[in-house]
This record gives sequence, C-alpha cells and structure tokens, in this order.
Amino acid sequence: MRKFIMTMKTLALLALLLPSLAWAQSADLLSQVKKEGGEIILYTTMTVGDFAHFGKAFSEKYSGVNLRHVYLSSSRQTARVMQEFRAGRVQGDVLGNSPEPLTYLKSQGVLGQYRSPEAKNLLSGAWDPDGFWSGITTDLLVTGFNPRMLAKSGVPKSYDDYLRPQFKSQIAVNRGVPYPLTGMVSLRGDEQGVAYFKKLSQQDLRLVEGYSHTINMMAAGEYPLTGFMQVSKLEAMKRKDAPVDWLPASQPLATISTIAMVKNPLHPAGAQLLIDFYLSAEGQRALAAAGKIPLRKGVRSLSKDIDQLMEANPHVIRAEGGYDKYMKVFNEYLGIR
Repeated sequence: MRKFIMTMKTLALLALLLPSLAWAQSADLLSQVKKEGGEIILYTTMTVGDFAHFGKAFSEKYSGVNLRHVYLSSSRQTARVMQEFRAGRVQGDVLGNSPEPLTYLKSQGVLGQYRSPEAKNLLSGAWDPDGFWSGITTDLLVTGFNPRMLAKSGVPKSYDDYLRPQFKSQIAVNRGVPYPLTGMVSLRGDEQGVAYFKKLSQQDLRLVEGYSHTINMMAAGEYPLTGFMQVSKLEAMKRKDAPVDWLPASQPLATISTIAMVKNPLHPAGAQLLIDFYLSAEGQRALAAAGKIPLRKGVRSLSKDIDQLMEANPHVIRAEGGYDKYMKVFNEYLGIR
C-alpha cells in the first residue's frame, strides 16, 4: 500500500511538473532562436489561406520570431528540396508534407531526427518510429460533388463506382499526390491496387494541381465530381455556402499531414520550436480553427460530421514499396511529365 501511495504521489508530481518543463524548454529554444536571427523558414503544402490561423497563433505567442511560410504543392516541394539538397543545402528549416514524400526524403538523407516532447500527446502511430517526422493533422478522402450539377443519389458510393462509364471525364483528382494509387494499394494490396488504378486512369480524369484549386473549379462548374478529395476542404467550402457537398465511401481512406526538420537546418532551434508548437494544444487548436482535423488527443475538429466519420474506423494509408516507385507509376498512367 505504501508503494502504491508513493507511486500515485510521483505521478501527481509529474503531472504538475510537465507543463513547467515544457515551458522551460520553449523558453530555452526561444532564446536560441533569437541568437539564430529570429527567423524560421517553413516549406509546406498548406495554402496561405489555411495557414493564416496557425501563423497568427504562432506570431502571438512568439512575437519576435519571423515565420516565413513558403507554399509548395507536395510534388513541387519534394523536387525543390532534392534540388537544394544536391546543390549543397536545403533552404527551408521545416517541411510540411505527407508521410510518403517525407519517407522518401528520409531515405535520401535529407531529414534530421527530432522527437518533440509534445509527440506523446498525439494519437497512437502518428509519428515516425525513428523520430524523423511527426503527424500534425489527419484527413479523410471522400467524394466531393457539385449538387447543382449532380444529385446526391447519382454520386458514386464506392471506389469501384468511379469506374462506371457514366463518370468518364466527370471526375477531377489532385495530380500532385498519388493517393488514388497508394490508397488503393494500401487497402487492397499491390497487385489489385495497381490494377484498380490502371482502370481509373482510363476514365479520362481531370487532372488539377492542389486540393483547394480542384474544389474551387468544381464549385465553379468545371466538373461535377472530385475523387479522393480531402473532406476538411470540402467541409470548409460547404460552410461558406458554396455549391459543394460530399459523400464517404464504405471505408474512407485516411491520410496524415506531417512535419519534419531537415538535416543541419539553417535555424535548428527555430525548427524545433516550430515543430513543438505544431504539436502543442495551442497549435492544434489553431489548426482546427483553420478547418483541419487535429491529431492531438482531446482537440476536436470544427465539424461534428467529420468527428463522427473519424469514429468509423477509416483506413490509414500505409503505402509500402517506396514513394518514388508509386509516384512514377501514378505519373506514367496519368500521362504526367
């Protein structure tokens, strides 16, 4: 009994001390950031509009730090980072992208290890076991549609429905990420997943760069459907009364947005400070305010529908075999050069 009481006292003491320890680390990092020049450079797939809430929250907490936001689509960011790496040094400190390109960059020696003390508060499995990246948000890939062009009853209800003749030339996808391929490979295995994507590529897909642009063009009436589309962005447009709605497949695919520090960054303390803030309760609430789906335990999204869908056991995409391999197949089948 005495041992149990001592254990409980120790746990209670740790609960009191942990916030103080986190604050002390933050203060120490901030001091180092100022010595580095007070600047942090972020390469991210998050658009300027989506980044506004997070950037404002960061600036309010760290008013003397200049956080430079550089938006690049997933494929363009990977290409730029590799180009800078081969030229001698990556000019960004922190990379925000999906796990697949970051895993590729890790294999190329581009990333540096940093396991934030805030990572323990994330949902299980939302970080790299080797400490090279951490998840910040998740998203569910669903079917988006323009209700002015297509009734809900006529929207594809499954991934196989995408292959029906009536949807040829009617579906747009984001050409910058290979999720229509890697998602199906993760769900059905390599052989069946690649076979599915080969059939999908023959549907004369409308190829658009970036999720936001793809949805904006759908809302403008350029096409009635978007496949493998981020539900967070569809929901955000729906809240603005745009002609946008969505339907999930029977088993939605889930993706994770991740961040990583480059190896030998220009501003190492700044990189760590930014990653810590991304994973903190404040940072996660700021991401949720921007319409993102947070990965930190206890922080909810803006949508009850999305939170409910998150409880439906979505399939998290875990593509095996290498990002570069699947990106090559994705581009080859879609005729992207």
